[in-house]
Formats: sequence, structure tokens, C-alpha cells
Amino acid sequence: MPRAPRPTSWRSRAVGVLPVYAAVAAVIAMCLCGVAAGPTPAAAGAVDAAVLDPDQFENQILAIANRHRRAAGLRPVRSVNPCLDGLSERWALHLATSGDFVHRDQRRILRRCNLNWTGENLIQGTAFTPAAAVKSWLRSPGHRAVLMKPRATLGGIGISIDDQGHIVGVLNFGDVS
Repeated sequence: MPRAPRPTSWRSRAVGVLPVYAAVAAVIAMCLCGVAAGPTPAAAGAVDAAVLDPDQFENQILAIANRHRRAAGLRPVRSVNPCLDGLSERWALHLATSGDFVHRDQRRILRRCNLNWTGENLIQGTAFTPAAAVKSWLRSPGHRAVLMKPRATLGGIGISIDDQGHIVGVLNFGDVS
């Protein structure tokens, strides 16, 4: 079942603790702001963390996000940017090993990847699908804004598993223009 983030920062304390049967709590930073949302409970075909292939999970998230972007008349995120992808991978691993569930300063991503815009979505839980992750982000105005940002052209996604078997995901979209 999904779990709420641990109250380790002012953002997560502000979100509060969701009931055990509630959706996975997620936090997003669009530019330098945070918004909370959670995905729907896992559907049939949910991914078991024990058999998760992170690369396949990440590719499916990007494909599903791009399908929604195309349906809205937006161009797809055209490529996985090595800098964004590496930072997303490392942040997902950090979140999984530290137990934190917080965003990093987006200015750091802008500088390190030489971008002019970046947005970040986080997700955490058990037994959910890539489609459920994207669906939950689309249901939250802040998360949706990152996924559907017209200027988003580059992407990076990191998936990791924490010591309790929870999937921790980080999606970063960005643009150089």
C-alpha cells in the first residue's frame, strides 16, 4: 500500500500524514515552489518492487507522459538528457536511502545542466504502475504543470527502491531556451 512521506522537512510536515489506505503522497517543485499530491491506489498489473526493472519503469513513464502531451497538442519531451537523468537517478537513490521525501533546490539543476527552466515531480509508494504515477501527477495542478509545460523538451527520470520496498521516483523536465 502507498505510504505518506516521513515528516522530515517543513514541506512534508505541512502536507501531514495521509491514512494508510490513501494514495501515495508526492511533492513537486515547479521552479522553486512545492505542491503536494498523491496517486490513485495501485491497479491490477501494479509493479512489485522486488521484480521492478527501473529502466523499463522509467521508459514507460516517459512514453505515457509524452502520450498525454501529444493528446494536448504539445510536443513530446524529445530526449532523455544525460545531466537531468543522472541527477534524477542520484536524487531517487538519495531519497530511498535517506528516508527523506523532499525536493532539491531547482537552481542547482539549472546550473549543473545549463538549463533555463526545470520542474521536478516526486512519487513514492508500493505496487503502482508507471501509468498510475503519471495519472496521479496529472490530477494535481502543480504536477500537471510540470508534465504539460509547453517548453519542456528534455527529461530525466530516476527510480529506486528503499529498504522497506517502496518505489521512489524522480522526474525532471527541463529546457535550454
